Amino acid sequence: MSEETPSSPQTEARNVQQSDETKSTPPTASSLTVNALNPNEVDRNELVSRARTFLRAPQIQNQDIFAKRKFLIDKGLNEPEIEQLLRELPPQLPNVPPRTYPQLPPSGLPTLLLGIVRLFSWIVGGSTLLLFIYHRFLMPRISQTSRARCSLKTHHLTLLQKLNTSLKSLKEAQSNAFAVLPSPELYKEPVDYSGCHTVDDVLQQAEKLKTETRSLPHITLLRCGIEEFKNRSGPEDSAVPSTEELFQVLESKIPWLVSEDGVAFEHELWNTLSNSAVFESSDAPGAEGQTSAATHWRYIAPEPVPPPPLTSSLETLSSTIFQGRRTTSHQRTLQSLSEFTGYISTQVYAPYRPPSSITSNPLNPTPEDELKKEIRALKGLVLNRRSFLPTIPKTGSVGPS
Repeated sequence: MSEETPSSPQTEARNVQQSDETKSTPPTASSLTVNALNPNEVDRNELVSRARTFLRAPQIQNQDIFAKRKFLIDKGLNEPEIEQLLRELPPQLPNVPPRTYPQLPPSGLPTLLLGIVRLFSWIVGGSTLLLFIYHRFLMPRISQTSRARCSLKTHHLTLLQKLNTSLKSLKEAQSNAFAVLPSPELYKEPVDYSGCHTVDDVLQQAEKLKTETRSLPHITLLRCGIEEFKNRSGPEDSAVPSTEELFQVLESKIPWLVSEDGVAFEHELWNTLSNSAVFESSDAPGAEGQTSAATHWRYIAPEPVPPPPLTSSLETLSSTIFQGRRTTSHQRTLQSLSEFTGYISTQVYAPYRPPSSITSNPLNPTPEDELKKEIRALKGLVLNRRSFLPTIPKTGSVGPS
């Protein structure tokens, strides 16, 4: 069944008008009289009837309603006439699809399955290749590196354990060794300043040692200040200085303490005075009208620390050991000469012994032979000792220029 191509409403209207003109009969006398009486109304009715015939044509019935309305407006019909003509049309049935359908396209499922299979084959092949490379090349190196790290970590732990063990043994040995060593004296004064009893003595000793005032020992300055205050006040034991009096004594002897740097040094002296155990403080009752009592200071010499048993035994041993006098090569030579002179004098004043026979017996040598032998031996001894003496450089000798 061939499908007819729909024609446009304008062409169909022309065809309908031509067919109406061919089929129309010649006008009668009555129609001519009507047209002559009302020509506008006759033309309008004829236009509406033609439009109705046009709309009822089978080719136009399937057209769109908007196209029909546009065609009627172009022909000169007004809106009420168009609405009336459209209402007179039979209801338009829906388009029935053709009974024959086109052939369905081929299914793409096999192609899709083939693509999925190819994709999975590529994935499996690539994974297999990567696993082979990993187990063949990377896995041995990684395992070797991990084993090396584990061994290195184990070695480090072993060394740390050995270090801890050695440290513990060292601490035990130190504790055992420190037990026999003398304990340090916390408030021991320097030996150079221990014999000073006044601030002037401390300053003179500092000039000898070329020491600055800020480097003087604090305990020595405070002790000498307390002793000097006692000497000024009198021989009474109860004459102890207060804090202000002690620092006044020090400032009168050392004017540098009044300066800015000296104030900082005075703070250090105050810290030593208040924190050191060799200085004892006592609060004296204040005068009337004074709320706070003055603090007086007294110096208490620290008790000497007894030497440990090891030091005592070493001192006893050193005192019992004979310490020979230091001799030189000249003293040995003089001693040898004096012994030789004494021997000669003893031989000179010895009684005379006449020979028993003219021929001397080698088994019984004469005194003269013995004297000659001893002289030769002594001469050889002196020569040998002189050859092995060390060379002593002369003080007045000057090296080659």
